[in-house]
Amino acid sequence: MVNKATTNVMQKQNHQADDAGKNRFAFYAVAIALPFIFLLVIEFALRATGAWNSYPLFIEVNNKETSDSVILQPNPDVIKRFFPRPELAPPVSPDTFLFNTNKAEDTIRIVLMGGSTAAGFPYGRFGSPAGMLQQRLKALYPEQEIEVISVAMASINSYALLDFSDEVINISPDYVLIYAGHNEYLGVMGIGSTFSAFNSHAANLLYLKLKDLALYQAMQSVFYAFSSASDTSGLEQPTPYGAVDHSDSSRTLMARVAKDKDIALNSEIFELGKMQFEKNMQSLLAKFSQAGIPVLLSTLASNEKDQAPFSSENSQNANKLLNPSVPRSTKRLIQQGARLLAEGDRSADLAFAVAKAQASTHPNDALLHYLLARDLDLLRFRAPSHFNSIIKTLTKQPNVYLVDAESTIRDDSSNAIIGKEHMLEHLHPNVRGYFLIADAFLNALIENKLLAAPVTYHAKHLEPEFAWPYQPVLASDVLLAEHKIAILVADYPFVETKQEVLIPTAQDKVETIAVERIRGMQWLEAQQSLLTLYQEQGDWLSAATVAGLLFDSLPNNQIETRKQTARIASQLYLKAKQASLAEYYARRALNLLKTSSGEITNTEVGKRDLANFTLTLAEALFKSGNRDESLQRINALLAQQPNHRRALSIKHMISEQ
Repeated sequence: MVNKATTNVMQKQNHQADDAGKNRFAFYAVAIALPFIFLLVIEFALRATGAWNSYPLFIEVNNKETSDSVILQPNPDVIKRFFPRPELAPPVSPDTFLFNTNKAEDTIRIVLMGGSTAAGFPYGRFGSPAGMLQQRLKALYPEQEIEVISVAMASINSYALLDFSDEVINISPDYVLIYAGHNEYLGVMGIGSTFSAFNSHAANLLYLKLKDLALYQAMQSVFYAFSSASDTSGLEQPTPYGAVDHSDSSRTLMARVAKDKDIALNSEIFELGKMQFEKNMQSLLAKFSQAGIPVLLSTLASNEKDQAPFSSENSQNANKLLNPSVPRSTKRLIQQGARLLAEGDRSADLAFAVAKAQASTHPNDALLHYLLARDLDLLRFRAPSHFNSIIKTLTKQPNVYLVDAESTIRDDSSNAIIGKEHMLEHLHPNVRGYFLIADAFLNALIENKLLAAPVTYHAKHLEPEFAWPYQPVLASDVLLAEHKIAILVADYPFVETKQEVLIPTAQDKVETIAVERIRGMQWLEAQQSLLTLYQEQGDWLSAATVAGLLFDSLPNNQIETRKQTARIASQLYLKAKQASLAEYYARRALNLLKTSSGEITNTEVGKRDLANFTLTLAEALFKSGNRDESLQRINALLAQQPNHRRALSIKHMISEQ
C-alpha cells in the first residue's frame, strides 16, 4: 500500500515533469518564432526606410477640390510591379478611368480586364470595348448610373489578371468582363517571352506572392548588384527576369519581345502555355466566384484572312509546292496542299496558301485552313484555337457567362472569315471590330439578365446598326490610330528591317489637330479645339461626342465644370437628333445643378438655371418617347415658376401631341 508521503512525492514529480514539458514547448515555440519575428522586423524596417517599391493597381487622384469621396484611377506605373528593376518594364499603362472609392448604392460598376485589345489599342479608352460599351449603356439606360472601368493594358496576360484580382474585388464591381489570351506566350511572364525568366508555372505564382515584400526586393537588389559587379569576363551573362534590350527604345514592343521565339504547335512550351492560361483563369474565376461577382468571359478574335503567318516550319514538300518559280494550278495547290496538311505537315505558310486558294470557291474549307495556319504560326502573337475551347469550357461553371465576341465579328464578316474588314493587323480590331466586341458584351449582360431589359422607348438602341452612327471614335482618333499602326507594322515581325514612318500631312482642319496630337498635343487641348471646330462646321454629332467624352473624363468632384459640360453635351445631342444620349447628359446636368447649389435658391440665376436645365431634359425625354416624364418635369417646374412662358408653351405643345 502506497503511503501518503510517497503519493505526494509522485505528484510533485508529475508536476515537475508537466512543467518541464511546458517549458520545452515554450522554448521550441520561441525558437521557431524568432526567425519569423526577425524577418518581420526587417520587413517593416525596410518599408520604413523607403527601400521598397509598391505599385498598387489603383491610386488616389491628386485633386485640390474638396470631395466627400476619394477619387481613384488605375495606376499608370502598375506594370512595374512585375519587374525587379522598374526601369526594365515596357512603357505600357492602363488608361485613365476616374471613379469614387465609395460606390453609390444605385450605381452599377463594371470592370474590364485584359490585354491590348481590351485596352482598345490603337484608339485608347473611348475606342476600347469599355468605351464602346459605355456609349451604348448611356443610350439604353440614361436614367441609371453605370460605370465602366478598365484595368486592361498591352503586354499583360492571365498572371497579371490573377495578380490584380484582389484589388479589383476591393472596389466592389457588380460585374467583371474579361477579354484576354493573346499574350499568354509572349506577354509579361509568358512562357515564351523575353519578359520572363521562369519556365515554371509554380515559380511564376511564387514570384507573384513574393514580389511585393520589401525583404524579397532587397535580396533581388543585392543579387543584381553582385551579378553586375562580377561581370568582368566579357562573356554573356544570364538575362535576369524582365531584362529586355533597351538599346533601341524606339523599337515596338512586339519587336523587342518577339525575336527568335518560335513555339511549335503541341510542343512542350505550347502545352505549358495552354496549362498556364487554363490554371490561371480557373484561379481567377474562383476568386471572383468566392466574392460573389459574376464574370463575363469572351472568346478571342484575330485576323485570319489578311495576316500571313509570322514564322513557319516549312517542310521540303511544302517548299516545293510554295516555290514561285514552279507554276502550279490553283486546283493542284489545293489538292496536294490539303493532302499534305491532312497527313500532318506543319507548314503554316502552306495552310495559309491553301486557304487563300480556296477562299473564293470553298469558303468553309478556306476558314478551316486559315485557322490551321494561325495555329501553326510559330510566332505566337495570336492565341491558338485551343484557347477559345478553354474559354468555352470555363464558362460552364456557375456565375461565369460566355461572351462569343469571335462569333459576333465572324457573323459581320464576308464568308464568316475575319480579316481586314475588322482587323487593323494581326489581332487589333478597327473601330467596327471594337464596336462589335462591346456589342457582344452588351448582349450577354442583357440576355443573362445581369442588366434589366431597357424600357420600350430606349430598346431600339439594342440594334447595332441603330447605335453604330454614334460610336465615340472620331475622325481625328482614326488618323492618330492609323499612324500608330503604321509604326507597328514597320518593324519586326511584320518586316525584317525596321522602316521609317513619316508623320502624315494634314488635308483639313480636323486632320491638322490629329497631326498635332501625333506631335505631342495633349488630349484635353485637342478635344477643346475639336469641340469649337465641329460647332463651327455644324457637325453636331461629332461636337456632341467630344463634349460627352470631356464630361466622362472629368472627376466626379469637379461639379461646376461637369455640370456645364453635361449641359453642352445634352444640347448638342439634341441638335444631332440623338435624344437618348441628350437625355443621359441632361439628367446629369440637372442632378449636378442640384448638387452644386443644394436646394435651388430663389435667386434669379438659380431660377433661370433650374428652368433651362429642366426644359432641356423635358425636351430630350419627349423626343426619346418618354412623354409622361417629360410632362411631369414641366409640371414640377411650373409648380415653382407658374408664369414661365417657355415651359407653358412646351407643355401645350406636348399635350397636343
